[in-house]
Amino acid sequence: MTRYVFLLLLTLPVLLSRCGSSSTDGGTAEADSVRPRTPVSVTPVARDTFRLERTFRGVTYYLTSGDIKSPIAGYVTHVYVKIGDQVRKGQPLFGLETKEAFALGGKNYLNDPTLKNIGKITIRAPEAGLVTRVMAEEREYVQDGTLLASFSAPDMFVFLIEVPAEQDSAVNVGSRCIIQLPNGRQIGGRIARTLALTDSLSQTERFVVKPDQAMVLPARLQLNITFTDKVHQNTQSLPDGAVLSNELQTEFWVMQLLNDSTAVRVPVKTGLLSPGKIEILRPRFAPNARIVSQGGYGLGDTASVVINKATNGQ
Repeated sequence: MTRYVFLLLLTLPVLLSRCGSSSTDGGTAEADSVRPRTPVSVTPVARDTFRLERTFRGVTYYLTSGDIKSPIAGYVTHVYVKIGDQVRKGQPLFGLETKEAFALGGKNYLNDPTLKNIGKITIRAPEAGLVTRVMAEEREYVQDGTLLASFSAPDMFVFLIEVPAEQDSAVNVGSRCIIQLPNGRQIGGRIARTLALTDSLSQTERFVVKPDQAMVLPARLQLNITFTDKVHQNTQSLPDGAVLSNELQTEFWVMQLLNDSTAVRVPVKTGLLSPGKIEILRPRFAPNARIVSQGGYGLGDTASVVINKATNGQ
């Protein structure tokens, strides 16, 4: 009897150890099966084009203009042009009559035809150009030297922009640009030359922008002119919600799916920005890579996740 008791005491610790091990293994498996998973949405890594653009305020301007003035005091009998007309050299612009001729109303011509044009003057364009202002109206009385109209050669119409000195590297002679007109239409242009003028208060430089097509706009009309500083084509792109960062925005990372239930943290280097999108410079993701686009905030370096059905298979 004593022998059986001794054997029982020897085997009891082994039995208890096995029971404890079985209980622990079952608890671990059960804990794994009930571990909470974060619901996330996923997105593929897209290919896109990013542009770094700089926009400056521009103003319409005529580099040179000519003024048409009345050579006499009298009445304007004819206005042959309007704003925007392109005139050739010698084309009639205005008809004038002296006060005396206008008062007679042509009655002095009845008996003497040689007096027909006495007191009448036709003002003609001194050279080809574009009418930019018309100041006189028919039957209006004007004094000698009164401004009747202004004109400019079509190739003298330009836009002026002022560029801060610290950004002048983005604008050079020959640089292409997009001009946003007041009516919403866009036209191309380029930097033709610089002006030897600098605003001492704002520390800006002035550049002359030539439009690609002849046009007529009022002088000193303000609008936006945009230059493309950099272009990155066929580069990696992710929605901005997929890229996470620290509070100082000195470190950036994404959560990449290893499988349908595990996401890991991957540091990334970002590039240019577009509305709603961020360029990813490094690393180079595989074409079938899946990135957490929503739900990644606050996840650890390795996290258990469950993919929302709406994005499953992306």
